[in-house]
Amino acid sequence: MAGKFAQVSSIAAMLLLLVSFSVKGNDTPPPGYKWRSCQVVECSFLIPDGWSFEKLEGGDVLKYQIIKERSNQSITPKVRISILRDSESRTGMTVERHLQLFTQDLQRKSRVLETWNNKAGVLTSRAATSLHYSNVDKPVKQFSLMVANDRTGTLYVFSFEVLPEAWEREWPVVEQFFSRLRFDDKI
Repeated sequence: MAGKFAQVSSIAAMLLLLVSFSVKGNDTPPPGYKWRSCQVVECSFLIPDGWSFEKLEGGDVLKYQIIKERSNQSITPKVRISILRDSESRTGMTVERHLQLFTQDLQRKSRVLETWNNKAGVLTSRAATSLHYSNVDKPVKQFSLMVANDRTGTLYVFSFEVLPEAWEREWPVVEQFFSRLRFDDKI
């Protein structure tokens, strides 16, 4: 029975997470976290202590990574962030089409465990937890989230990945990141 309760709690928590997007929130971070802003697109992320925030090269796509600084795991826990502004003029596809392809791609490349959909104002999101199998001996458990601004066409793609046996330990740390994302709905 405890396993079913944990599964229901997990689903309920994820659904709450997907409706908790805030527009330009300015609240105090919880203990053990700090806010990090990306002025180019007016969004803010909660960064756990002991994790670093890095800007990556990405051409037209803004790319960031939040990575655990000291990890003795074969796959270092990390959150990847990609942001594409004005996606329709750059790709020729609507944000709805991008959301559909995001879901299809996850289903094609991994074993999807759970999925969520949400609409809050101009922000539409799709999320999933999944297992990814690649050239490594063990699968990687991943939480993937795409948020689309229907008004501006900005796409935000987030993924958190870790070895499955580390999920229970690492997810509560990054769950704060996902549950308190901050977006400017004009961008």
